[in-house]
Amino acid sequence: MENNHIYETLIIGSGPCGVGCACKLKEAGIDFAVIESYIPGGKVNIAPRVDNYPHEFQIPGPDLAMKFAERLMALKAPFINKEVVSLTKEDDLFNVELKDGTVLKSKTVLLASGTKERKLGLEKEDELLGHGISYCAICDGHFFKGKDIVVVGGGNSALKEAIYLAHICSHVTIVHRRNEFRGLTHLVDELKAMDNTTILTPYVPVKIVGEDKVEGLVIKNRETEEEMTLKVEGFFPLVGQIPNTQFVKIPGVLNEWGTIEQTKTKETTCKGLYAGGDILNREVRQIFLAETDGRIAATNIIKALRGE
Repeated sequence: MENNHIYETLIIGSGPCGVGCACKLKEAGIDFAVIESYIPGGKVNIAPRVDNYPHEFQIPGPDLAMKFAERLMALKAPFINKEVVSLTKEDDLFNVELKDGTVLKSKTVLLASGTKERKLGLEKEDELLGHGISYCAICDGHFFKGKDIVVVGGGNSALKEAIYLAHICSHVTIVHRRNEFRGLTHLVDELKAMDNTTILTPYVPVKIVGEDKVEGLVIKNRETEEEMTLKVEGFFPLVGQIPNTQFVKIPGVLNEWGTIEQTKTKETTCKGLYAGGDILNREVRQIFLAETDGRIAATNIIKALRGE
């Protein structure tokens, strides 16, 4: 089902990046629409508390997400609450196919679809989010000051966040499924040199202990099958992010991890296609950075549409 209207811009995602872009496009009088399969605010909605967003002090994630939603509603821009299943380009126009079969056309597109945490698949993993489980040390580390916590993961992100948490928490245990770490050697050495860290390999988590909050984690040695229970109040499963880019069908835009390489203008390798927020290949992912990406992308989208 094809919609004959041709937008100047379609924004895929209504998190901080998408909202930041929408605000600037509205100011410039651009004909655009926002497409979102979830609710405005993106992953901000699941953050127990946000401390590092400018002008907001210790604000609950859902409250900050509501502020993004209110900004978006105030723009009175078309909001399409549908899932995108395909993004292609034909000649100079982008085709955005929705799950209901509708195909929207646009001259430019901003990808602001974010990421989702790679889950371990443990029972209670979803229910105890915000009750001892967190996927972001920088966001939530202060909740665990002086407490014993466990970090699961072996990449650079897991190692860096474990180091960060070791400066806040009483004790940090790092659990990794292999004897060798994927992360940088100097990060592993730094962790080993700290007095309040323990590294356990090759172990995998098998069960979260606790009903209403995390009270422990059962782990199993992959070589001996031996199980042990860690008494902890915090659990950080940091085994990676899954970028929400599976619908992108344009060759050369995504790297091998499904993320997008950064550029100063936020334009990708495909002319007219821009990207910002967590789907960019970057080490630091923060709300204000994503919003800034959206505004930078909007500035360059406006220039492109005006032939500047």
